[in-house]
Amino acid sequence: MNKYTVTAVGLVLALGLVSGCGSSGGSGSAPGPKDGNSAGPDGATPKGPAYSGPAIPGLAARPVWSLPPAHAIDLGDTLLFVKDAQGKYAIGRGYAWEPVDGSIGTLHFTNDPEPATLEFRNVKTGQVRKTLEVTTDRVAATTWHDGVPAVAVFARATTESDGLSEEKTTTTVTVYGSDGTELGKATTKGDKFDVHDGHVIEQDGDESLKLTPIGGGAARKVTCTGQLARCSFDPRNNEIDGGQAHAPLITGKYAFHVENASTYEDEPEQLVMTDLATGEKVWSTADVTPPAGVELDEDGERTSGALRVLDVRDGRVLTAWGAGALSPDTWVTATYDIASGKQVGGSSKYSYEDSPTDTINTEGSSVFAPDHTLAAAHTEQGTAVWQPADGKEVWAQKEGEKAMEPLRFSPNGVLYGTTKDDFGPSVFLAVDGRTKKVLAKTLPEENIPLFSQQSGYGYISTQKGFFVFPAQG
Repeated sequence: MNKYTVTAVGLVLALGLVSGCGSSGGSGSAPGPKDGNSAGPDGATPKGPAYSGPAIPGLAARPVWSLPPAHAIDLGDTLLFVKDAQGKYAIGRGYAWEPVDGSIGTLHFTNDPEPATLEFRNVKTGQVRKTLEVTTDRVAATTWHDGVPAVAVFARATTESDGLSEEKTTTTVTVYGSDGTELGKATTKGDKFDVHDGHVIEQDGDESLKLTPIGGGAARKVTCTGQLARCSFDPRNNEIDGGQAHAPLITGKYAFHVENASTYEDEPEQLVMTDLATGEKVWSTADVTPPAGVELDEDGERTSGALRVLDVRDGRVLTAWGAGALSPDTWVTATYDIASGKQVGGSSKYSYEDSPTDTINTEGSSVFAPDHTLAAAHTEQGTAVWQPADGKEVWAQKEGEKAMEPLRFSPNGVLYGTTKDDFGPSVFLAVDGRTKKVLAKTLPEENIPLFSQQSGYGYISTQKGFFVFPAQG
C-alpha cells in the first residue's frame, strides 16, 4: 500500500473523466438571472434561501449571502459559479475525481462544447463582479504562476477523417484570474493533459513529463531516473509520482523530479528540487541528513525508499521520510532550510492509518491549517496535531479514544473530522485544533465547510442552497 503503485493519471483517464475535456475564450457580459432564482442582479447582494441548519463551529451563526443549490471554485477573493444555457447552477460533484482537500476540481462538464456563463462573485458580499459567456465542455479549478488560484475553461474540437486521414482532436484551454481577466490561452493536440501553475502538463514517455507554459515560452521536461523508472502527475494532489517518492510537481519557481525512481535500484530514491525555468538543481534529499528516527543500514543509507515533500514555502522544505523497511506505515516529518540544507527544529514520527482504498495522500501526509502553523496527521490512534515549523506535537489521540480522521482546518483553528464505529455510519465533528476540546460532536456531512483562504470566509453547499459565512467573531 505504501508504495503508491497506482498511477492517478492512468486511473482518471481510464474512467474517461479527464480526457476529452476542453475550452474556449469568453466574452464579457452582464446578464440578469435566467432562472428566476432571486440570485440578485450584478452589483447586488444575492437574496437566496434562508439557512436553517445547525451552528458550525468556526463560522458565524448566520450566512451573509446565499444562492440556490450550487458549487463554486474558490479563486481567493472571488467564488466562480457556472450556469448552463438554461440558467441552472452547476453542482460539480461526480464529474471528476475531486482534489484531496475536498474542494471542487471540475465544476462543469458536458460531452460536447455548449454555451455557459461564468459568474465571478465577491466572496464577502456575493455581488457579481463579472460574467463571461463561453462555449465549453469543461470548467475546472487550476492555478496560475506561483500557485495563484485560477479557473481553466476547455473546448475540444474534432476534425473527422475524410476516409483516409486520421481523426484529429485539438483542445483549447483558456485560463482566467479571479477578476475574470484572461491570463493565458493554449491549444494542444489531443485531450490527454492537465493544467497546473500556468503550464500544460503532458506525459512524455513512461519516465518524463513535458511542462509547456501557457501563453508562450520554452517547454521543459521533468524526468525521473532509475532502472525501469516511471514518472507521472497526479492532478488530485498536484504531485509528481516517482515510485515511492512524491512531491509537488511545481511549487512557485521550483519543480521536482525523482532520482533512482525504481525499487530495482540499489540506491534509495531521492527528491530533487530544480529551478523551474532553468532546470538547475536547488536542493535535494541526497544532500541533507535524514531526521532522527529514520532507520539507516550499515552503509548509512536509508532502509526505506519511501519519501515525500509536503510543502515548500518561505525558503524551507517540509519533508516526510519512511521510518524503515520493516515499518512501511511509519513516517518521520522534518523541515529543512533550502539555502543551508540544515534541519530546522525537531521532527514528528507517526504510524499512519493504512487505507487500502486510498493510494494518493493518506500515508506520510497531513492536513494543514491555512497558515500552516498547525498540521493534523491521520495516525493509527486517530488524530495527532503538530507544528510543521518545529515538529512539536500539540496533542494526539490515545488508545481507547474514538479515533478521528482529520479533514480540514478553519483559518481560526477549528479542526473538522470524522469518526466511525466498526459497522456504523460516519459521524462528523469539530474540535479545537489547539486544545482538542470538542466543539460539535455531530454535524451533517454537507455542513463541513470549505474556506476561502484569503478572506477566512467559509461556505457550504447543501440540498437547500449555497451559503457563505464570515468567521466566528
